[in-house]
Amino acid sequence: MWRPALCALPVLALAGCGETAAPPANQAAAKVRMANPGSDRLKALSPLYQRIGLLRAIRSSGKRCRRVDRLGYQQQYEQLAMWVALCDDGRHWSVFIAPSEDVQVRDCAQHAELGLPVCRPLPPLPHDPHAPPGTEPANQSEGNAVRPAGSS
Repeated sequence: MWRPALCALPVLALAGCGETAAPPANQAAAKVRMANPGSDRLKALSPLYQRIGLLRAIRSSGKRCRRVDRLGYQQQYEQLAMWVALCDDGRHWSVFIAPSEDVQVRDCAQHAELGLPVCRPLPPLPHDPHAPPGTEPANQSEGNAVRPAGSS
């Protein structure tokens, strides 16, 4: 009586196994986007406070920037929010914000050699009605092109 039941156990165990092959190549993997509270808060700020926030991030990482003239959220890269800032010296910086609110700053001129997304030119910032007089940069179109490494 027990012998047929014991013989059936391995057969039942194998029957419960599903197909273990990888999914077809044309089936897209589901992408999960993590919440990024640091980037979301930065998006909600006025242009003046966005400039101050990115300026602090650039300076805290040891980079030089006296004033952020333009900035913008560019894209989601892996699980990082990528922002781009143009400083008054003409240098573009990318600021990557992780969901944990860790920040990494990279020179946009080095993105190609690092395998990072290319920084796009930035549109002029809208007028901030809350900015003190004289604190907003002039909306000039020159100096906005992202320069490759080694060019002046």
